[in-house]
Amino acid sequence: MALLFGSSDPKAAYQLGRDVAAKKVRKLAAKIYSDDLVTPDREIVRSHRFEIVAHFYPNAVVSHRTALNGGSISKGNRFHITVPGAAISSRPLPGFEIRIWPGPGVLSEDQAIPTAEGPIHIASRARALLENLLPGRARGKVAEAKTLTRAELEIWLERQIRISGRAELHRLLGEARIIAPRVKWEASLAKLEQLIADLDGVGNAGNLNAPVAIARAMRDPYDPERLALFTELQARLASESFISLPSAPAAERRNRAFWESYFSNYIEGTKFTVEDAQSIVEAADPRRILQQRPKEAHDILETYRLITDDRICRDVPQEAPGFFDVLKRRHARMMASRPEVQPGVFKVLPNQVGTKTFVAPDLVEGTLRRAWPQVRALTDPVARALLVHFVLAEVHPFSDGNGRISRLSMNAELDAAGRARILIPTCYRTDYLTVLDALTRGENPTPFIAFGHRILALNRATPYENPEITHDHFKKVGAMSEEPSGMNIAALAQI
Repeated sequence: MALLFGSSDPKAAYQLGRDVAAKKVRKLAAKIYSDDLVTPDREIVRSHRFEIVAHFYPNAVVSHRTALNGGSISKGNRFHITVPGAAISSRPLPGFEIRIWPGPGVLSEDQAIPTAEGPIHIASRARALLENLLPGRARGKVAEAKTLTRAELEIWLERQIRISGRAELHRLLGEARIIAPRVKWEASLAKLEQLIADLDGVGNAGNLNAPVAIARAMRDPYDPERLALFTELQARLASESFISLPSAPAAERRNRAFWESYFSNYIEGTKFTVEDAQSIVEAADPRRILQQRPKEAHDILETYRLITDDRICRDVPQEAPGFFDVLKRRHARMMASRPEVQPGVFKVLPNQVGTKTFVAPDLVEGTLRRAWPQVRALTDPVARALLVHFVLAEVHPFSDGNGRISRLSMNAELDAAGRARILIPTCYRTDYLTVLDALTRGENPTPFIAFGHRILALNRATPYENPEITHDHFKKVGAMSEEPSGMNIAALAQI
């Protein structure tokens, strides 16, 4: 697909007219054509915005809010550029409008972007910060200002700290100090210096507007994107109806605890035969297994003990400090045989699985503190259980053991409400991890909630009278299969 421009050459203009008449190309806007006869005008023009600017405004610099947003078109459908000596004007196009502002031309710090029409430049981030602190206002009833609002700028700067650390802000400030005198933007520089000082906690937090910036200045930073995701899931869970599984009879409690511990560890790669796992939690002297695989055996044993310990298994504090305490106590016990992961201590280094990065260490407490009231606000115990599970899985507050901690916390909500604890069998491991990932990456709660219904149905159909009956049932329905979705639905339906 090619983008074509009107020409002052009579021959070229004549040929273009013939191609339009023959429907080989079509007109998208004044002096802009394309040989793509299918894609909507809006999509073509928006995707070729740099090429269009390079053609009509070869000395332009992508600037102001557009530069800080990485050259993307704003929610107000504006694309802001600076052209030396230009009068303030605009160029309406399908899908967005180019806003042209007078100002400095290309600076050495600005970045060149090659296009088929020649290079176009985008303002350096330091220059763009100064531009966004220049006086500016929206023109007309619906047009947006060329600059970010004060709160938007605070959010942008705070995000840079989360991504690159405080040193990046001071690097940008150093670059801005070089640029400002050259373009006579000393007043903007003074505003930027004060804003960064306020955000850095050495100025006045009272000058700030954005909650995430205020929290950063007060040394209580959090992850706003994760909190927005938790809010989305909370809203969906609040409108959902789940089946109620009554608390298990006392005679079944230890059997259920064994299978919960077995499957929860199996999901994390701690694999034992059922017989060996039973010898760990039930034998009076499990030394053989403990000597052969001391750390993995301890994981099984301590998870089991946490589930059966009435002092902690159903502990769900109402306030965040108590929540932190119970999380750390559970983790300290569960990971006691692994001193290298700092049992009972929130992580100090970032952790990730594949390309998925979890909440940064300095944001863990602030994020959990704000998420905990969202959990407590839900009235259905299952909804609370699913939300706290996802919050902990997404934050990953410890360097290791987070999956087991999230499932223990999920079941603590159910246990405390007089509901049966639930387990996730081996055959659902891939489905389980997939729905968690889909919620993280796609912000789509539907698969996660649907999975919750499936797990509840599985647990309702599982007999727990004694270990042998439960084991036979799991073998019959394929619950112990390592293959994705290995559950034998037909067998399950006959139970």
